[in-house]
Amino acid sequence: MNDSTIYSLSADFDEVGCNKRQAMRFIGCGDGEVGGELEELYFECLALVKRESFFKAVWRKTDVCFCGEDTVEFDFGKITSAALCKNLSGCTSAFVFAATAGIGIDRLMLRYKSTDAVKAMVISGQGSSAVECWCDTVNEKIAEGKKTRPRFSPGYGGVELRHQKEILEFLDAGRKIGITLTDSYFMTPVKSVTAFIGIEEE
Repeated sequence: MNDSTIYSLSADFDEVGCNKRQAMRFIGCGDGEVGGELEELYFECLALVKRESFFKAVWRKTDVCFCGEDTVEFDFGKITSAALCKNLSGCTSAFVFAATAGIGIDRLMLRYKSTDAVKAMVISGQGSSAVECWCDTVNEKIAEGKKTRPRFSPGYGGVELRHQKEILEFLDAGRKIGITLTDSYFMTPVKSVTAFIGIEEE
């Protein structure tokens, strides 16, 4: 049965944070260790990200129905992906969520892209880490009191990015948390994520 309830959550940077090693790995700094001038730049950029980010998320429950070995049907439509079917195997329902770190980080990256490429890269890495930390928080909230599967996002395991459109419409994410899509199905704000979380049967 289609559940029309859309749940929401918001937080500021102090509640979410950013994983330093993860952020630096996102920009190609090996094991994520930094020091010297790069570390100074890291904290300079982090202050900007902290000021400009604001985290929002929405999620909604959907039925899960398998159509063969590689196609699964949700309340918003069908997706063909053997990997997603494997992830949701045994589930009859799932949560779909969208989460974002906000448009402020996009503006920061654009501001520094032409004047300080290294700073723009660090900000991008911090934004990527911060939105992943936010997804962990949202995941924990959704999974509270339930047995769930690892989250699974479009763009992986054969789930085409075009399904972002159906997901965001199902969640009313444009109106509720400001996520829109480009013609190539990439999300704006850039530091945004959609994902499925399968609910295991008791």
